[in-house]
Amino acid sequence: MAYLNFSPLEGETRTASASDAGRFSATELRVIDLAERFDAQQEIAPESRIGRFMEWALGIRLARPLADPRLESLRRFASLARHHAGEVGENDIRHFVDAGFSTGQAHGLLTYLSQRARRTLH
Repeated sequence: MAYLNFSPLEGETRTASASDAGRFSATELRVIDLAERFDAQQEIAPESRIGRFMEWALGIRLARPLADPRLESLRRFASLARHHAGEVGENDIRHFVDAGFSTGQAHGLLTYLSQRARRTLH
């Protein structure tokens, strides 16, 4: 039996493609779908002064981060890729990879979501 290296960075020699976006679990795909609907950069932090005021005075419950940090990282990255594709930098990709995803998944998701964004704009 051969040894397979499952490290997210080592052994990643091929270029990323849109098919890499298909390497997500069913739960991860639901998080990506959620991220496509809501822009994470437009969210008000619930622990901020404005967020606490809105909850206290207006009774509006603000969005909370997902309980799983890995899925929250996926949601934020997918939202950034969908709504602000031109602003995704190497630092954003590094945070995504540090959460346990591969660079192929990052670039595949960027390709997939930027193509979807272009189709909805036309």
